[in-house]
Amino acid sequence: MVLIVKNLFLSSALAVAVLTASNSAQADVFSNVAQASPYTLVYSLAIPNGASFNFNAIPYTVDNHSTIVPGSFTRIGYYLELETAAGALQYVFASMNAFTTDASMIGVPSTSTGAFFQQNVANMNVASNVSGVVTGTGIATGSLEFWHYDYGTSNTAGVPGASNSVYDTGDQPVFNRNYGSMQINNYGANQTILSYNGWGNRENANSDVGIGNQVGGSGQPDWTFAQNAPDFTVKNLEVLVLQSNIPEPASFALLGVGMIGLRVLRRRNADQSPDTNN
Repeated sequence: MVLIVKNLFLSSALAVAVLTASNSAQADVFSNVAQASPYTLVYSLAIPNGASFNFNAIPYTVDNHSTIVPGSFTRIGYYLELETAAGALQYVFASMNAFTTDASMIGVPSTSTGAFFQQNVANMNVASNVSGVVTGTGIATGSLEFWHYDYGTSNTAGVPGASNSVYDTGDQPVFNRNYGSMQINNYGANQTILSYNGWGNRENANSDVGIGNQVGGSGQPDWTFAQNAPDFTVKNLEVLVLQSNIPEPASFALLGVGMIGLRVLRRRNADQSPDTNN
């Protein structure tokens, strides 16, 4: 009995340790954002100064998309962290109800996947330490501008509050060429939450990256043409999913305790059962 209990405790502890280690070994999303703890990391990218992802493979440092069963996740989260040599780490995490069932489509939307998402998203949560970024849960005015094309300022999608003269929460994709846009917006606040642009065919030019609306710089609220990637010594992008069939780490410990209790109960019942051979 003692050996059984010991093994069960070790099994449950090992399961918790494995999950915890897999999270803590990654970038700061799990230490900075409490609500990300039950999520599974799918992609991690150390953003380069310039990139040509429409013609070259994206150098993800983590790529777990092949392990994610289609339709097994209910939410998708994006984490961006930035730090200059003289500044403190800034981050934002935005999650929303799943807008696709395919994990291969939720990374940087290059030509290799053909991913294109210009749409609203439901039930968006935002956490950030950047002043001015609107945070909260259940935000109903979230939207995506994910594509590998060039784009213009015309608000052809009719995004409320968007401009026709600057790059912001409502731009028009131009279905040719290769600039690339990966933006999460809160159009209700006229705010770009997370932006990574200019990665499609810019090996000889710098990409754009930012949290919140750009003030100054290129004059574009969504950071288009900022070409500011080299300004940051730390620039990491993570993509995560919340899987509906994977219990949180605490659940494994509870499962282990429950199994112990069940085994004890069965042993006690067996000891108290009448001996039918007498």
